[in-house]
Amino acid sequence: MTRDELLTAFSSHRVNLVATLCRFVGSTEAEDLANETLLRAMSSVGGFRGDAALGTWLRRIAVNLAHDRLRQRMRDVGKPSLPEETAAPANPDPVEGRQMSRCVRELLDTLPASQRQVLVQADMLERTTAEIARDAGISVGNAKIRLHRARQAMKKALETNCEFHHREAGVLCCAPKPNRA
Repeated sequence: MTRDELLTAFSSHRVNLVATLCRFVGSTEAEDLANETLLRAMSSVGGFRGDAALGTWLRRIAVNLAHDRLRQRMRDVGKPSLPEETAAPANPDPVEGRQMSRCVRELLDTLPASQRQVLVQADMLERTTAEIARDAGISVGNAKIRLHRARQAMKKALETNCEFHHREAGVLCCAPKPNRA
């Protein structure tokens, strides 16, 4: 693949990359990291062997850049940081949606880093357990076990700390339990 071909093809992948990056670093930084992804891909296009689809290769570069950014935040602040705004389904009440998103992020922050990482990869980035296992250097079975345990821990945290109810049109909402507020 040439640099010109990459530049032409990148535009069709940009929207998905920005959406993926928003889940890590928020919408403001996602655009910057998408541009940085293009620059990184352009500089290493000679190393693209075509073993994976172009979108997969670009996504891997983007996710690595997002991880680098989050690691930098962890060094700067001393604790993990998630974006202020995460992509969520449309909610008729934006304030309530932000509160629910913030609540879930705070609970996600309470999980051990290994559980938090596998949940983000599987449920937010929609990566398969085989992809997670490959990147972590573990077996697929081990990745499945980690994901199961992470989901169970998150479920327990949500059940312990949140009350869920449905609003009009079936929109799911949550509020902190009285003992948590």
